[in-house]
Amino acid sequence: MLAALCDIFACTPVDLIATKVETAAVRKTVADSGMGNLNAIRPKRARLRPES
Repeated sequence: MLAALCDIFACTPVDLIATKVETAAVRKTVADSGMGNLNAIRPKRARLRPES
């Protein structure tokens, strides 16, 4: 469809589509928050034992 419009109007896709650059907010990670190693506060996994 874009190629057909370009043929009809004798232009390029750049002439038909306007682009705008936006700056995205920087996401915080655990490493940025200063919490350090989370293994100490994570719950232990349940250990399933076979029935005897």
